[in-house]
Amino acid sequence: MNERHQPWKVLSTRQLLDTPYLRVRSEQVEVPDGPIVDDYYIIENFGWAGVVPVTEDGRFLLNRQYKHGIGQVVLEFPAGGIDPGEYENPSLTAHRELMEETGYSVGSHDMELLAHMYANPTGARTRIWWYLARDVRKTGTPKPDPLEVIENFLVTPAELLDLIHRGEFLVQGQIAAAYMALERLGHLKAR
Repeated sequence: MNERHQPWKVLSTRQLLDTPYLRVRSEQVEVPDGPIVDDYYIIENFGWAGVVPVTEDGRFLLNRQYKHGIGQVVLEFPAGGIDPGEYENPSLTAHRELMEETGYSVGSHDMELLAHMYANPTGARTRIWWYLARDVRKTGTPKPDPLEVIENFLVTPAELLDLIHRGEFLVQGQIAAAYMALERLGHLKAR
């Protein structure tokens, strides 16, 4: 391994925020063969899990929801933060979020891991798990978080791809999950 690819040396750490769901710290780090950075900020949390839900007739279940961080309405799959006690099994989060945000559910054997990802490895320790849920069914009433107003709707695989290509489905990790699910379900051709 190239010496410049070695881990950075942490010279000091200062905790700036410490809550049960989010931690932020500043580190003074020494870069191999490089400078000393006085304030390198790191965000830590439990991560989150998302689910790409597909109905028995092959349609994708999407959410339309306002996101205050960007001040816009986005299209996305159900997803949410991993609660304490779910970290060892993020599929519990995926099942919970699917029901809370849509009122749909799926048997545990119908949910499979699509991918494990990192959201922003430069400045965060946020891990993401994506699941594919096949044959989801409406079995309850959505009970979203009080801060969420969610509209659910169904799209075909072709309509999902069209939303992505038109820039209407534009959240980075969500797009990756969509393509992985489309590929797993046989809707994309290998080049």
